[in-house]
Amino acid sequence: MIFPGSLFFNLIFGGFMNVVLLFLIAGFAVIYLIARYEKKNANKVDVILRANKNVPPLFMLRSAEMKVNAIKAALSNEASSTTEGREWKDIREQFDRLMEDYKNRDLTLASYYTRLGVLLIKVNELKGVPEGVEVS
Repeated sequence: MIFPGSLFFNLIFGGFMNVVLLFLIAGFAVIYLIARYEKKNANKVDVILRANKNVPPLFMLRSAEMKVNAIKAALSNEASSTTEGREWKDIREQFDRLMEDYKNRDLTLASYYTRLGVLLIKVNELKGVPEGVEVS
């Protein structure tokens, strides 16, 4: 026996359940696609990180290059080259040894950078520059 009210009930809640079921299936599909995309991107990131493992930090490399240029400029300066002080000779020897060790890959970039900083401080002290100021 069909009651008019039950038809109304079936139309409203039957359609509602279809919509809920549709959104439920669509939601699971979207979650699956997001998880799959995330896994693929995580694999790409791992590949990129492995490929760049041996690449030196570019800012540290550029800063080391600037320190080398500052030390070279100070050593080639006529005032320092005409001064036959033992300190300048020591700095020149240390600088040449440091450059040679880095070229032969006996030093890492971090230790090379640190030693260049120490050497630049000594150069600035000999030039009369106050401590804490780097002159390039």
